[in-house]
Amino acid sequence: MAVKIISGEQKDEALLMEVIENARKQNYTPDMLCELQKVIETKYYYWWLMDMKKEECARELFAEDFHYYYNGRLATDDRAAQAKTSKWTNSALVTMHMGHQPMVWIMDETHARGVFQYEDHHVCKEDDSVIETWMVYCDDFKKYEDGSWHISTMRMYPKQADGRYRNPFPPDGWMPEGWEDD
Repeated sequence: MAVKIISGEQKDEALLMEVIENARKQNYTPDMLCELQKVIETKYYYWWLMDMKKEECARELFAEDFHYYYNGRLATDDRAAQAKTSKWTNSALVTMHMGHQPMVWIMDETHARGVFQYEDHHVCKEDDSVIETWMVYCDDFKKYEDGSWHISTMRMYPKQADGRYRNPFPPDGWMPEGWEDD
């Protein structure tokens, strides 16, 4: 199966190709290889947070200027709201998030952009139905002064989805247990 994102927008496909081509052309130093691994681990940390039901930690993982795009459209620019929405969506599911074939372009000492093939397998707690999706992530990463990498822009491009999620948006006033409003 060819990688074909549902948006079909030329600008989205061009962005993915730009990252893949630039990642492949990089000349790595030992320091760059260490940074490459840290960027990859930042993305993997995000997926582990989702599976461990620790979405509240994503508030710190997302950069202060965080933006989230779904299929080419801005979904939110509020990192706390995105973490809360993830908590709501994941609470009804047994989740397994998997990222593959990372291609990371180290753009400069504090900026990187990565493309990740993605698949998930979720089981709804309510009725044991299964949801499986295949997507491509294209994320921007920013390195803070303390050396930690953060996701500044997260872009999800669906390829295929089998099954149905419940409404992904929390009801008005819903707050996860133990969270304080940001």
